Amino acid sequence: MTRRSQPIRANILDFDDDFERTLRRKRKQLEPNLPSSSSDSESEFEEEESMAADNRTIKELSTSSLDNAVPLCIQYPMAAQGKTDEFELKSSLLHHIPKYHGLSMEDPNKHLREFEVVCSSMTPINVDGNILKMKAFPFSLLEKAKDWLYELAPGTVTSWESMKRAFL
Repeated sequence: MTRRSQPIRANILDFDDDFERTLRRKRKQLEPNLPSSSSDSESEFEEEESMAADNRTIKELSTSSLDNAVPLCIQYPMAAQGKTDEFELKSSLLHHIPKYHGLSMEDPNKHLREFEVVCSSMTPINVDGNILKMKAFPFSLLEKAKDWLYELAPGTVTSWESMKRAFL
């Protein structure tokens, strides 16, 4: 008998939009010998309900922990009087920042001087320069140097001066 002679509907099951719950129910029916408490089934039901209520996309779920992804070692201070700590790092600033890889032939003092020159020349009006430097500094680090920054203990860096000391 060929495939065309068989009715297509006979091989297609009705779509079950809650297939995970149906699968669990069928597994429990096949294995009635396993003891299950009512609290376990209630907690499973609550978990399923909370997952069903979460309508975020996979992209949103995978990046949700990266909101304001700042190295844990950095804690920004309060902005100076009359200055703001709310600003956007412009791509023009980030492209001009010198890069430091953490190699033995690189001079960290020279990197800091060049970094401070670029940041001071591109600091917007009414923005705290020290906070700008603290926010931009991780973008100047690559490879081993970036690894070093993310390995620092949480709360290690609380000012631009402490960032420089830790870096040197």
